[in-house]
Amino acid sequence: MKRVNIRAVLVGSLVMLALDILTGITSFTFFAGDSLTSGATQDEISAVAKVIEQNSDYLLASLLLGTFSTVLGGYLAARIAKNLPLFNACAVGVVGIAAAILLGGQSDGPWWFSAFGYISTIPAAIVGGWLARRESKTGM
Repeated sequence: MKRVNIRAVLVGSLVMLALDILTGITSFTFFAGDSLTSGATQDEISAVAKVIEQNSDYLLASLLLGTFSTVLGGYLAARIAKNLPLFNACAVGVVGIAAAILLGGQSDGPWWFSAFGYISTIPAAIVGGWLARRESKTGM
């Protein structure tokens, strides 16, 4: 029996990453407000990012949105995989951590923000898998 459904993990991971990018751009733009102007240089964007990444409201929004996208990715992987839903959801979490390490770059945010993100990724994905499994058992 095949443990990992590659298609399920790929779909769940891509949805998770796409949502992370979309919500990241949206929340950055929202919290930047008037600090960013059209045609801003890379140095100006970096300066705004340093300020925003110290804003506790921005950090909370980022954690909540990132956790939601991970739960959704785990949920989708579990629903598509059908067999071993929690295992496939967990694989989405592993892909999320790998993507964060490879694509994340250096953050100006506090150390605990990155630590919480890494520590919570796999459990959040498994929660998504658990929700999908629970839904399939109850026939919703």
